[in-house]
Amino acid sequence: MTTLLLGFTISTIIALLAFAKKSLSESGALAAIFVGTVIYFTLGWFAFLYLIVFFGSATALNVLDDNSEPSQRNALQVLANALLATLFAVLYAFTDQSIYVFLYFLSVAASASDTWASDVGKLSKRLPRNLLTWRMMQTGLSGGVTLLGFIASMFASALFALLAWIALGDVTLVVYLWLFATLASIIDSALGVVQVKYLREGKITEDRRDGAKRHSGIAWLNNNLVNILSNALTIGLFVVLFGSRLF
Repeated sequence: MTTLLLGFTISTIIALLAFAKKSLSESGALAAIFVGTVIYFTLGWFAFLYLIVFFGSATALNVLDDNSEPSQRNALQVLANALLATLFAVLYAFTDQSIYVFLYFLSVAASASDTWASDVGKLSKRLPRNLLTWRMMQTGLSGGVTLLGFIASMFASALFALLAWIALGDVTLVVYLWLFATLASIIDSALGVVQVKYLREGKITEDRRDGAKRHSGIAWLNNNLVNILSNALTIGLFVVLFGSRLF
């Protein structure tokens, strides 16, 4: 009970600070409190800190682009990046199977890799290229890749793999985590190509507000679903290829 209360208290303080800084909306703050409390209670302080490093870095990177306003993450956006990680934490609590600890770290690292690739990639002086057709496309749209973004993805994967080493203590697992977290950003970009996009005032956008009309992509496949699917596909691929051999 003490661990649960401590996790709830720390998560609440951090979420309220993020809300005050307009990094989280009201629903986003509530979702962050839920996720943080569950992670702290099931996996402990280090796994909790690992998640905080991810969200902290994502918030910091979001303000790098001078051409866009810092966004307030709502509950759907928080869960799109942390839902699977939270699920693995709960599964570990019920089963005590070490594979779920690894999958937790992989899920968070995959989200970090994709986030860094997107936010740093926007700063590239060169236009991104469509991952599937390799044609140049508008900056800031899902499905586009840049060399700068890919380097950021690999760096994020390496950083979070090294941090996970403290808990995992296995070089082989750390290498797999780095490789598959990097792969997650590629899978995310591939799904982003067919993600729904809208047209507003002659400009393609992923924002549906203000009467924007659908321009291309699968109508129901938005950015939140892409984040969850890319995370799930990365983890599923790891489990199928290596899960039974390493655990």
